[in-house]
Amino acid sequence: MTPGELNTLLANLAEALRKIGIPLSREIQPQVVVNTRAKRRLGCCIRKNGVFTIEVSNGILEDTSLLRATLVHELLHTCYGCQNHGERWKHYAAKAGEALGMEIQRTVPLEGSAQRLRQDSVKYLLRCQSCGAVIPRRRMSKAVKTPARYRCSCGGKLERIQ
Repeated sequence: MTPGELNTLLANLAEALRKIGIPLSREIQPQVVVNTRAKRRLGCCIRKNGVFTIEVSNGILEDTSLLRATLVHELLHTCYGCQNHGERWKHYAAKAGEALGMEIQRTVPLEGSAQRLRQDSVKYLLRCQSCGAVIPRRRMSKAVKTPARYRCSCGGKLERIQ
């Protein structure tokens, strides 16, 4: 899909959402940014200085239905109170999906069933020295580097076991 076609698609989807009563921001960049480095997300909505920029992964440009659903998903984040996937966002997603004949979700079908995009494996384990609770971590963090500085919900000190 050419950049011009992508921008036209964004404008058409925004107009369709406004027609069904979804209060999109008027401050949306008309150009879609294509991210060639994004591997774990289909798109994102970035707000900077009151202007929203919609970004999509290069990997979905050939799948028109997935691209449309992603653009609608990100456009919904421009609505007031919809920067997360809370109740308001879910309401607008259901309304948009019904009107446009698509399913707007936080997850996408991968290998036959809906899953989160990020499927990192657990790399680190922390254990509470008091209650023995095991806390999995997928990424290096301050708690993984210096577990003795952190506490379990029971108040016990943490230790790294893996």
